[in-house]
Amino acid sequence: MKGVRLAMLLLLLFWARWICAQNTIGLPLIVNYTKADFHGGSQTWDIGEDRNGYLYFANNEGLLSFDGTYWKAYPLPNRTIMRSLAIDGERIYAGGQGEIGFFEPDLSGFLRYTSLVDLLPAGDRTFADVWDIQRLDGAVFFRTTDRIFELRNKAIRVYSPQSQWQFMAVAGKKLFAQDRQNGLFCYQNGQWVPLINNLLLRGQIVSGILPLHGDSLLVSTISRAAFVLCGDSLCAVPIYAGLPFHSTIFKTTRLNSSEFVAATTSDGCLIMNNAGGLVQVVSRQEGLQNNMVLCSFVDREGNLWTGLNDGISMIAYNSAIKYIRPSKGNELAGFSTRIFHNNLYIGSSDGAYMAPLGSADGDLSFSKGDLRLIPNSDGQVWRLDEVNQQIVMGHNRGTFVLRNGVAEEVSPEASWIFVPLSPVVPSRYVVAGTYTGLKVLDFSSGRFSDGGDPKGNYESYRYLALDNNNVIWASHPYRGVYRLQLQAGLRGFDTRLFTSKDGLPSDLNNFVFSIDNRIVFATLRGAYEFDAVAQRFVPSGFLTPIFGQMELRYLHEDGDGNIWFVSGKRLGVVRHAGEGPHRITWFPEVTGEVLSGFENVYTYNKENVFISSEKGIIHLNYEKYLHSTSDMRVLLSTVRIPGNPDSMLSGGYYQASAPRLPARFNAYHFEFSTPNYALHKNIEFAYKLDGYDEDWSGWSRRTEKDYTNLPDGPYTFKVKARDNLGNESAAVGYAFIINPPFYKSVWAYGGYILLLVLLVNVIRRAQQAKLRRQRQIYEARIIKLQNEKLAQEVLLKKRELADASMHLVEREDALSRVKDELQKLYRTTGNNHDVKTALHLLNGVGKNSANWEQFASHFNEISNDFLKKLKARYPVLTNSDLKVCAYLQLNLSSKEIAQLMNISVRGVEMSRYRVRKKLGLPQEQGLNEFLNGV
Repeated sequence: MKGVRLAMLLLLLFWARWICAQNTIGLPLIVNYTKADFHGGSQTWDIGEDRNGYLYFANNEGLLSFDGTYWKAYPLPNRTIMRSLAIDGERIYAGGQGEIGFFEPDLSGFLRYTSLVDLLPAGDRTFADVWDIQRLDGAVFFRTTDRIFELRNKAIRVYSPQSQWQFMAVAGKKLFAQDRQNGLFCYQNGQWVPLINNLLLRGQIVSGILPLHGDSLLVSTISRAAFVLCGDSLCAVPIYAGLPFHSTIFKTTRLNSSEFVAATTSDGCLIMNNAGGLVQVVSRQEGLQNNMVLCSFVDREGNLWTGLNDGISMIAYNSAIKYIRPSKGNELAGFSTRIFHNNLYIGSSDGAYMAPLGSADGDLSFSKGDLRLIPNSDGQVWRLDEVNQQIVMGHNRGTFVLRNGVAEEVSPEASWIFVPLSPVVPSRYVVAGTYTGLKVLDFSSGRFSDGGDPKGNYESYRYLALDNNNVIWASHPYRGVYRLQLQAGLRGFDTRLFTSKDGLPSDLNNFVFSIDNRIVFATLRGAYEFDAVAQRFVPSGFLTPIFGQMELRYLHEDGDGNIWFVSGKRLGVVRHAGEGPHRITWFPEVTGEVLSGFENVYTYNKENVFISSEKGIIHLNYEKYLHSTSDMRVLLSTVRIPGNPDSMLSGGYYQASAPRLPARFNAYHFEFSTPNYALHKNIEFAYKLDGYDEDWSGWSRRTEKDYTNLPDGPYTFKVKARDNLGNESAAVGYAFIINPPFYKSVWAYGGYILLLVLLVNVIRRAQQAKLRRQRQIYEARIIKLQNEKLAQEVLLKKRELADASMHLVEREDALSRVKDELQKLYRTTGNNHDVKTALHLLNGVGKNSANWEQFASHFNEISNDFLKKLKARYPVLTNSDLKVCAYLQLNLSSKEIAQLMNISVRGVEMSRYRVRKKLGLPQEQGLNEFLNGV
């Protein structure tokens, strides 16, 4: 039974092989990464992908990781060459020269390396390169040429070969290893069991074991031999026989269920079907960096990654966008495309090319065939149009028809574009826009002929469109828009030029197209139409709500009503949605690649859209593009503090808890990306810092963000991604806490409270002291005021006393004169008794007024007991002396004193002299000065 199954399988392989012989016309996008990009060694030996989407590369300088934007390097101990890797969750097992171990994220999110060499028996710790690492049933196997190490439950078991271990791989849930002399073995229950017909592999080196059909496996060798393994039986099959390549197949990798890739040492990657039929070659000629491929790997999105002898390349094999190169030996611009009678025609910058298509159904980029140059078509092919069921070619050498694989000349005048004058096929007359005006092509008996040149405006007409009134509209990129009215018999045409004076936003960059059975003009400020009543151009009523004032350079309507357009250097399509709103889909993958100035989109069907390009033709499977399901993810790969080389906070992996960081770390740099490796031009990001930003940022293609001068507090940085179709990823975040500065710490606040208490106490004491000082000042002021008041009162009393003294003096003077007069009268009257009585009365008045005791008492009151103090200090002073001193204190003159004391002025001077003697005053000191100091 097993033999019958094997025979049927071989028959299927041979039948499938001969139906697939040629390469495909469409080539996938190839992205090349050099050492300058990934900062590693030249050679890459193995590739893997973890569950988060990170890619890992075993490189001459250690482990490399890639998140779609940023590369990181992790050297092995002693910086040995890393030859192999295997991934188990977030653990990356590594094999190098004399080294086995694993990388694993620590609690801070950084990959850390752990060596497993110490688990080896002491006698097996010296070994050479580890070429393969495989996982099976919870165990990890490491292969060197002289040993296989099995790591299970933190213990390592060693398996020695009978000669040399050459290969090891897991396929069909089984682990296989090849012994150089004894063939292929299968690992079963801790033993290596040889396969039946094992010796078929003697002298061969296996390069890959791949699932084939059912439980059968395809075994390939580096010398292009192939075998089918059914159960435990091997049978040779000539899968690689007849291939036009003779290089060594270094490794084979399953690409999808029906195809695999053979990585060769000198021919690049050979993509083959299960029968060994060559599907596609991806080599240096197709864009690979070099043809020596050391390893290959298919990521979760179907992209093929290759480790080269010098660099790393990604082949977007599963992409909806492919590239068609008309000439393999020359980089040509592609101007126009047509499919006619199961042939693909491409107009290029150096001739027209054609290739037969096996079928006009499905994705034609996978059609197998070679584009060949059509004879007599060399030169600039501006346009290919299907007119009257023929392919008409606009060329810099004239107008041609492509018939039977040859370009046949119709007219020698160089032509741009062709417009049939009748919607009914065949149209008898076709107008061609030429370098110098219009050309009429006459179609008769199934052939085109030169119908002459209508007389009219001498101008180059590259853009033409015919309206429903048989009026031809021609746009000129630098002058405006022409309206061309053909005359009877097509012998001439009338011309009117419309410019910005007629409603166009500018005289420059106006392009005319027929959309939805209307004539529409693409301008620098949106779409315009001509208002026949007003004879002016106005914004298009049905396109302006879609495009607004967007710059438009090209418009094309496909059979489903979708409108393809070019704005600037970007290509987009307005998806027709019936009565609902229209939606614009952009194609960022081709931004900047559309042929500027000669934009052209040919929509054969939903699966085959051909776009003019600077490097051939871009093929878009629009149906696949719209329905591609991309598992959108975003990776926050780096968090660091800018300006500090040792300030990495996160390496992009799981983080156990939010770190608490000192206040001086108030600036942060975040790097993020998406592992959608073939869609990087399509991806936009939005981010938000919880605790700082109020809302999400706008969408942009930036893959990094910086924050500076953040205050203390908890934060969470979040980022999410979306593609151009609106697919949005879940947000990922990084949480961290900025500790308050010392002046905001608990200890600081305790210190602040203590300082506040001390400050309050100091302020209280200061206030009390201030109050005391103010009270003292006020008291002093009060005392001063009181003293001033007392002084004023004393002064007043002194004045009153002085005034009284003056009155006494005046009275004494008056009494003295009265007395003198009475004495005279007394003598003249002969001693009159009445006069004598009056004299006695006057003498009594003088004695009463001279009451010294009363005067002294009043004087002491106003002069702070001056007389008492003076008497106490100088007891020798008599009352007369005290009177003199009192009168001097009252600032009375000697004359006034003499009158008060009823003595002469000389007597006053004598009294002053006696007082000075009794006081013992020196000659230089005045009496008044002394008395003022008492």
